[in-house]
Amino acid sequence: MILNSPHKLSEKYTELHGHSFLTRSIRKHDLAICPICWREDLSLADGHLDGCAIRWEWLPRFMNCCSRHKIALIELPYADYTTCYDHVLRAELAEGWLHSLEERVQQQALSVFEKTALERLEQNTQMVDCLPDTQIDTMERWCLGLGAFLAEGTLRPDASPLERRRELIDLGFSVTRAGHGKLLDEVDQALGRHSTRLSKTWFHGWALQASMQNERQAFRDIMLGLIKDQGDYCLLSRHQYAPSDVQVDACIKKIAETTNRSCRWVRRTLVLDGLLPDGRVPVGLDVRSRLKACTKHIKTLVESFGTEQSANFLGVGITMFEGLVSERVITPITTKAFKKPRFRADMLDDLLKRVEARAILQLGHAIRNDMISLSHASFVLRCPAGQILRFLEAGELPGSYINTTEIGLAGLRISHKELLAAIRRQQRADLTLEEVRKRLALSSREIRQVVSAGLLPVDRRRPNGLRNAAEFVSYDDYEAFLEKFQTPKTAAQHLGLTPREVIKRIRAAQLRPVIPESDARVYDREVILSLEV
Repeated sequence: MILNSPHKLSEKYTELHGHSFLTRSIRKHDLAICPICWREDLSLADGHLDGCAIRWEWLPRFMNCCSRHKIALIELPYADYTTCYDHVLRAELAEGWLHSLEERVQQQALSVFEKTALERLEQNTQMVDCLPDTQIDTMERWCLGLGAFLAEGTLRPDASPLERRRELIDLGFSVTRAGHGKLLDEVDQALGRHSTRLSKTWFHGWALQASMQNERQAFRDIMLGLIKDQGDYCLLSRHQYAPSDVQVDACIKKIAETTNRSCRWVRRTLVLDGLLPDGRVPVGLDVRSRLKACTKHIKTLVESFGTEQSANFLGVGITMFEGLVSERVITPITTKAFKKPRFRADMLDDLLKRVEARAILQLGHAIRNDMISLSHASFVLRCPAGQILRFLEAGELPGSYINTTEIGLAGLRISHKELLAAIRRQQRADLTLEEVRKRLALSSREIRQVVSAGLLPVDRRRPNGLRNAAEFVSYDDYEAFLEKFQTPKTAAQHLGLTPREVIKRIRAAQLRPVIPESDARVYDREVILSLEV
């Protein structure tokens, strides 16, 4: 009950269901209920009004219908502020109000915004990926203002009827959720369509009056970005845009100044990496979104590290770092502007953070007898460093710690016993049917014949929650199969021959497969290993 009740954090903010709201966004005098929910409560309580409850989903002012019954909420009778949350008293204020609940039932589905907001409240999901942790009620005001501008121009959104406001909120929400590029295009088209200036719109003033209001800061930044991109307080209509070539030249100049590189180098890099083929934006692509991608790409390259610098950043040697790259633990940036590989600084930092999240941070930790460094473990146990890090991230090396007096992975210490156990578990892990087929050197048709004959048990399941199921063979079943049967490839390993030489012996001895009326190259182990030249 405490979790689902509004809790006042300050004079301005109220917490509901673990989320912060402006206090004015929580219903008080306009407290509303679902008539069907209350009829059900009354029937369960033998008609006693004390059995009726207020659901937390009805408290935010942007929720206008019951998510369970898809019914419009109706306001309770109101007397004064002192009894605003006494729903029992309020229901008795108007004579016959309870008996008219059935007449007040009105079908109304959840809007897109209401549905998404409810998911955030219940599951803590993000409403808009590019605006994380934004207050729901603040998002609703932004979407209302943006939708009203796109549809009506300088309309003041609060003047619209409730049903129209819900439509405007959904319109503004769909544009905001589509991303910054879509927002720019829609705002630009609306300014031309309504022949108005951005400074005359309601949502422009609402966003810029947020200098001291943290909950609006993200939308203030968006509005300042609109102003900066297109001029003071007015976006240009499409026919006033500069030609794409002029925009490209201006963008390259701006990138060169920001990154302290020459315009020639920036242009050459963008051409080589395919962002600006022939030095211009390809026909049919949005100019502004492509130029934003160009800016991001050049900044990433300028801030990137070379191989030696990356190895020093991680605290490992060049050889080990190249091994991490070959094992795809670290991926280089795709570019033709540099002859040698370049690596993103944030990717290297993310790798260190993932390792630190799994290891204990210790300052000058006393090294136990079985604790070894990453390089020592990789050399002595012949286990690639990338595989050791995967064991660590999978939680199979719980005793690992990081000595913070050393740089990066150089301070990582791993238990020799835990690593040996992890390697043994990996070697005996279940194999996919495709891996078994490759080990036996059989065709897809042949391995199917082996499975159909019951020689190799197969378990079909979804690994790690993936949608597509896969077929697995346990390591014990695979070993049991090899104790009874052999293929030319596995027999060649025992006999010290090549698979082709084994096939010649099979043909000379006219040895037949163990599966009747089948061409699957699977033979009895004792027979095939006793073949002579």
